[in-house]
Amino acid sequence: MNGISLFILEKNMPGLDVRPIVCQGNACAGTAYVTIENVQIPIKNVIGKVNQGFKAIMFNFNHERLGIIITSIRSSRMCYEVAMKYANKRKAFGATLFERGVIRNKLAHMARQIEASYSWLESIVYQLSVMSHQEAALKLGGPIALLKAQSTVTFEYCAREASQILGGISYTKGGVGEWVERLYRDVRSMAIPGGSEEIMLDLGIRQIQKLSKAMDAKL
Repeated sequence: MNGISLFILEKNMPGLDVRPIVCQGNACAGTAYVTIENVQIPIKNVIGKVNQGFKAIMFNFNHERLGIIITSIRSSRMCYEVAMKYANKRKAFGATLFERGVIRNKLAHMARQIEASYSWLESIVYQLSVMSHQEAALKLGGPIALLKAQSTVTFEYCAREASQILGGISYTKGGVGEWVERLYRDVRSMAIPGGSEEIMLDLGIRQIQKLSKAMDAKL
């Protein structure tokens, strides 16, 4: 809780070196390897109070996770849209793919997971809009963590199923399958940052337990 400080580094500071890291997906993220060697930082570049940076980091997590949730659900919906359009257009053995029960089953499972995640997201966003910051921090950290895990699992599922429906064309960087190919590479960039699925599930259930005890619930 104490001992971590946040500060701003400027690119022209002696001893600071930044070089890009090429990642599997999400190329616009600007992921970089930063080397800091004997950099002198003026006190004016400190963010907040010295040794109180951990609180600022924790304060930002719910917002970061919410952004990842929104992106994951939207990406899932894009996979579903591409797969639905392709299934209705592509014909094989005298019928469209959509006329095959196994394909409709895949699309149905994609749709139910997307809509369930989106409804949960709307519920949380509404609560954030009507709660005070203190109440939201107390009550919504757990649900946001759980939804973060739910939404990225949904994204991975939809990317896989869309790829299965499109077949080999989803493996090409261009044409009809380019969005599914690209989004499939972005799955890990949603599932890992902001807390992995395993950490989110554990955090979410611990927060629910903690809140239940605080509200004197009978367990």
